Amino acid sequence: MFWRSRKTAAWRQETAAPAETSSTPEPFDVPVELRVDRASVSFLAFPHPGPIVFADTTVTCHHCGADHDWMVIKNAEGVFIRCRCTHTWPEPRMAQQFDALMGPVTDVAPDFDHALRSMGYDGTFSGTYLQ
Repeated sequence: MFWRSRKTAAWRQETAAPAETSSTPEPFDVPVELRVDRASVSFLAFPHPGPIVFADTTVTCHHCGADHDWMVIKNAEGVFIRCRCTHTWPEPRMAQQFDALMGPVTDVAPDFDHALRSMGYDGTFSGTYLQ
């Protein structure tokens, strides 16, 4: 249900001035007190919704055959890829690309299991792939 106010002779609509558009977005600087020192954490992880390709070969999960929707994890032992079916394997070819692909730290999890649950890689969404 919509409610519409009645227009009267005293009511006038003023035209808005055109908004100035910027061709480049303004840089976003995270305040110092909110920054996370990447060297102080035990692991870094981020979701990677698209396919990962190395030397014209698309990475696929050996357990379920998925070819996209990954969790990329970096810890002291190296870089790993995790599928929604919970299969995890080391991917040393990803080490060079990890920092370039990972954006700013947006969340801090108390432990690895919490990170898996909050990002949906704990097996709950096994077989569910978002397009």
